Amino acid sequence: MTQAKRNQPNGNQSTVNRSGLLRQGASAQDSQALVRSPGSAIQNHYFEQPVVLKQSPMWSRAIVWTIMGVATFGIGWASIAKIEQVVPATGQLKPTGAVQEIQAPVNGKVTEVYVEDGDVVEAGEVLMVFDSTATKAELDSQKKIRDSLTKENKFYRTLMGQSPSKAAIEAAILQLDLPNEVAFIARERSTLLEENQLYRIQIGGAASSADFGIDELERLRAAREEARSREQAAQLEVEQLRKQLDENRVQLAHAQTQLQTEQDILNDIMPLVQEGGIARLQGTRQQQQVQERQAEVARLQEEQLRLQRAIDQGRERLVNTKAAADKDVLDRIAANKNRIAEIDSQLTRVVVENEKRIAQLDAQISQSEVTLDYQEIKAPVDGVVFDLQAGPGYVPSPSKTEPLLKIVPNDNLVAEVYITNRDIGFVEKGMITDIRISSFPFSEFGDIKGQLTWIGSDALPPDENYRFFRFPATVELNNQSLILDGGKELPLQSGMEVSVNIKVKEDRTVLSLFTELFTNKIESLKQVR
Repeated sequence: MTQAKRNQPNGNQSTVNRSGLLRQGASAQDSQALVRSPGSAIQNHYFEQPVVLKQSPMWSRAIVWTIMGVATFGIGWASIAKIEQVVPATGQLKPTGAVQEIQAPVNGKVTEVYVEDGDVVEAGEVLMVFDSTATKAELDSQKKIRDSLTKENKFYRTLMGQSPSKAAIEAAILQLDLPNEVAFIARERSTLLEENQLYRIQIGGAASSADFGIDELERLRAAREEARSREQAAQLEVEQLRKQLDENRVQLAHAQTQLQTEQDILNDIMPLVQEGGIARLQGTRQQQQVQERQAEVARLQEEQLRLQRAIDQGRERLVNTKAAADKDVLDRIAANKNRIAEIDSQLTRVVVENEKRIAQLDAQISQSEVTLDYQEIKAPVDGVVFDLQAGPGYVPSPSKTEPLLKIVPNDNLVAEVYITNRDIGFVEKGMITDIRISSFPFSEFGDIKGQLTWIGSDALPPDENYRFFRFPATVELNNQSLILDGGKELPLQSGMEVSVNIKVKEDRTVLSLFTELFTNKIESLKQVR
């Protein structure tokens, strides 16, 4: 063994070093075994010689080439292979139409509820009813007041236009229960109109018993008698003056005849008086007789002139009496017309005030009718009832806006998602999406394909639920249910949480992922901090 070592000291060492195998020699137990049994040393002579293990170069070369080939293939594949890049987004399933929250439109107490959670309802179906007793009573009262005011205005217009009879006016006053002031002026107007009609008949019209009552006819007769009496008195005075004038004319004619006779006698005796045939005293007496007759004729002539003037004045008074009577009647007619105009003005103001009240009542009636309609809560859309809060006897609080119930429309569901501000640059309308329902694990139930149909034009600010800026988006689902392998369908429900992968239209190599990491590291070295 020593010889062998001596012959190949370097060879063994180099072989061991080259192959990477180290001879460790005998352990302490082997040395003790050799000492105890010298004979066994001879038997193990060949085993104590160094063993040279040579590895075939083919395996090492194969490993090296394999590693190089795999690396080359991987780099080549990474530089050629394309991967599909997606943008994640989360959100909820919601119907196309918004969920309808049914609020209490009016204050009051719920008397009846016709639906329960989960019931399918149609648009227009009555869901619940509020107590409408007070509203109906108020509506009836408003309608009665409006009808009364409408009838009043109709009566006032008829009164100012057609001039109804007193009986019709009294019936309307009782029926309409008019205020005392209005009833008084209505009666007064009717009385004034009748007076004017009587006055017109009095000054030349024809009276008809059918147009007036007994009292009016008596008044008309009395007025005519009074006017006739005045005319007769004036006429009688004129007639008396005419008689006096006739008497005066007779007396004047007689006096003139006597004067002529006395004058003739005087003319006959004056020559005799001058000749002394007759006493001068007799002549003087005859002259006095002539003078007296002349004075009588003059007096009668003056009396005739006075009577003629009196007759003319009496005739004028007769004419003036008729004119004065007519003027007095016309003045009364004018005064009555002025009073009627004042009454019409008052009635017009009443009509205008009533019209204003009618307009207000119409608005109140419309509001009450709307309120009455709101007493019945009807479904605005077809859908399913959920989150029912009200029951019989429920009184909603005016200060709270909590809905009575909600209705999920029977529209197709869409996914309303939010895209982060960082990813919005890659997203476009019309991109294909994969929609995964959180309630149904993707590994077991798969996903649903969809398409991005709408993207918000501006980002929403952070809030309690989302701590980042985000863009709202809507994804249309190709199917409204998950279809399993056996053909069974799992229907989707509004409100389910979804995660959406939006497939952006960008081809990217696998190698670019690694180069991007390297580039990011280089860029980070350029930063100060």
